[in-house]
Amino acid sequence: MGIVSSFPRPWLTNVTVLRGGGRDPKGNPLPVTEIPVADCIIAARATSEPTDRADLIASTAVLYRDPDPSFSFLPKDRVRVPVGALMAGEWSVDGLPGEWP
Repeated sequence: MGIVSSFPRPWLTNVTVLRGGGRDPKGNPLPVTEIPVADCIIAARATSEPTDRADLIASTAVLYRDPDPSFSFLPKDRVRVPVGALMAGEWSVDGLPGEWP
């Protein structure tokens, strides 16, 4: 039992990890594998407004879940958070995911 499972159930959400995709050497799209991941906590980490006068705001989120030896996130994964959940939308994993503790 990890720390995430000790939080109240309404705080937890299920996400879908999108793995793969991209293009083959001929430029044809490759299929994406959708992997359901249960009982996660997603929280805002930071937002910033670039000074290049763009209308876009950069934001980052952090996803917490209990350790699972059968699954780990990869640097090129995308995470789909369902509509209605905090931080809903599709997020890209940035760099090598950290495992803590």
